[in-house]
Amino acid sequence: MAFALVSCSSQIVPAATPTTNTTLLRLYTTTSTLPLANELTTSFSQRFPMLAFDVVSGNYDSVVEQVAQDEGSYAISSHLPTESPLLGYPIGQDGIAVIVHPGNDISELTTEHLRDIYQGRIVNWREIGGRDETITVISREDGSGTRAEFERRVMGDRQTTRLARVAPSSAAMVTSVSREPGGIGYVSMSYLNPGVRPLPIDGVSPTLEHVADNSYPLRSTIFIVGTREPEGDYRAFIGWVQSPEGQAVVARGYAPLLQPQ
Repeated sequence: MAFALVSCSSQIVPAATPTTNTTLLRLYTTTSTLPLANELTTSFSQRFPMLAFDVVSGNYDSVVEQVAQDEGSYAISSHLPTESPLLGYPIGQDGIAVIVHPGNDISELTTEHLRDIYQGRIVNWREIGGRDETITVISREDGSGTRAEFERRVMGDRQTTRLARVAPSSAAMVTSVSREPGGIGYVSMSYLNPGVRPLPIDGVSPTLEHVADNSYPLRSTIFIVGTREPEGDYRAFIGWVQSPEGQAVVARGYAPLLQPQ
């Protein structure tokens, strides 16, 4: 068995091809769902050793462009606009965690506070009960699916402040906030680590349970997307992901469609 995995990047990054005699499936993924893509392809290849995956990551816009050019390929994304021409097959739910530096003493935020922070209307943590420290707003880049979902859920038609710093990937967002005492950012819950602290939003903590029961306000559906109905090995892969066995893999870091048995 051989398959290749790649690190997070805002640009499309091709992985190495397998060296053994296997069937190669190309799977694109946004950086927010890269951990899930890695888990699913690893588990599926262990179950079916003659199938290998070339996993390629990038932001949403670059992934969609590649799927359109690479006929018959598929991608995993937690963002799929209603006007998208792509077909989407739901496989789970993701939560967008709002993160701050572990040393920040703010206990929670309302959606209104979060919106005002990202508009640049609240500029110091003391304005909302924190210590006297300037807020450093960190956003994802244009073309990011996580940014699009955050803006849909929080900002509406309002613009993110032009003073916001830009993180080019999910991993870069976590690193940026972990190094900035006054920083605030947002990231897929699968990227949470001790270097940052997630905040409850509207009194609800970002947990898998709260995403699954729809009580956490910042959540999005995860899809496998493509330009046409899947056939052959791709159809088998998508069907497996939606099965109880595949959903148990999804549940390791995301909220599944089905409760694992």
